[in-house]
Amino acid sequence: MRRALLALLLVGCDDGGGAMTADAHAGRDAAGDDAAGSDAAADAAAVDAATIDAAAPDASPDAGPAWGPRGVEGQWWPGDLHVHATGASNDTGGDSPPEAIAAKARERGLTWVVLTDHSNSTGSDPSTRDEDPTLFNMGPEFPYWDRVAELGGPDFVMVDGNEVSPVEDEPPAPRGHIGCAPRDRATFDRDVVFVDRPKGEVTGGEVLAQALGAGCFATVNHPFGPAQWIAYDWTSRDYDALEVFNGGAGYDRADANALRAWACDHALGKRTTLVGGSDNHRVNIEPPGTALDPPLGHPATWIFAPRLDWEVLVGGLTAGRTSASDTGAPLELDVYDAQRAWLGMTGDAVPAARAAWLRVRGRAADEPQPRLLRVYRVPAGACADLRTVGEMTPPDVAWQLLAEQPASPGPLDVALEVTLTPGDTLFATVAPADAVLLHNGVALSGALTAE
Repeated sequence: MRRALLALLLVGCDDGGGAMTADAHAGRDAAGDDAAGSDAAADAAAVDAATIDAAAPDASPDAGPAWGPRGVEGQWWPGDLHVHATGASNDTGGDSPPEAIAAKARERGLTWVVLTDHSNSTGSDPSTRDEDPTLFNMGPEFPYWDRVAELGGPDFVMVDGNEVSPVEDEPPAPRGHIGCAPRDRATFDRDVVFVDRPKGEVTGGEVLAQALGAGCFATVNHPFGPAQWIAYDWTSRDYDALEVFNGGAGYDRADANALRAWACDHALGKRTTLVGGSDNHRVNIEPPGTALDPPLGHPATWIFAPRLDWEVLVGGLTAGRTSASDTGAPLELDVYDAQRAWLGMTGDAVPAARAAWLRVRGRAADEPQPRLLRVYRVPAGACADLRTVGEMTPPDVAWQLLAEQPASPGPLDVALEVTLTPGDTLFATVAPADAVLLHNGVALSGALTAE
């Protein structure tokens, strides 16, 4: 839904140079322009953990005793949490029926997809983007509920969701787009109608409350725009997740600000889940796509769960066992004690007194632009939360850069010694060093906390 304003934003922007490959999508520095997050965080970068380079060889995954096995059963399941279909109040060009989306998703190796078509202010008329006041707040919101169930199977899950989309565009002002992924399909009220109009009269917090009341796993999509009229207004903080990587324009400044908001939530004690979504509107767009037309599955949200069942996957989402990536693999975190016995993984809270090692695994894309693996710690309370109702000001997070090293193309498996304090949050990124639009190859881990 970022298409209309991106053309203006990209005029005169440097694309960073270099070609874009088919297995990764556009990206930029996951920490924004300042890798340390703030001047204060830069000064604090010499923290009580060795950098990956300085810790070698003892920090090598191959040195010392073997890593203990994970104490939980499961695997990472890639999918797309933000996809638009033809015929359900969207600008899709007519080429994205659910059947085509399911086929393309399987082709790209996705194991699940949630359709998040806009709340129906156009009455599901695929031929127009014009709004008809006689159709406001009339639904239907889930027109493909039965069809997507037929398109699934033991190796693929498809769910009909929604993107509740209030707006104020005269003049433009934040309201917010709330992604609704039904938590339990057996009990969800598929006939619910979301009230998102008249324009300018419904806040983001109000539609968020509607989504939560309906039984949605609720995500604030593209919270910082980049355009005002699709940004979130911060009238409520009750969301389950923030979309920190939206496929439109790749990993851009708006996404970097969303990452700061997510990290701020954790600093202030709110365990918000990190997710990404392609925001695909035209299913036949091939990777790497363009700023206005991101490909399906770029980025993907990876969920760690014991099996491929939607309600089980929702459990992984709720637990924060997620990664957002366009590199073909999740970025994983695991913490071990001094003897390398496993203590916890992404989404978990680990005992600070026992934590001694952090292991980071993933994949760096084969790209002409250099990539950096960065590991961050967010101390408890380390956020000046500047988010204001109706404004697009990101918070100031004093995160600390624990480690940084070049990420050579291919698999990543590195470790570093850590000393943690209760309330700390750890996360990692693989991203270009320069904060420039339309880079490829970004991976963001979910959070791991200390208690």
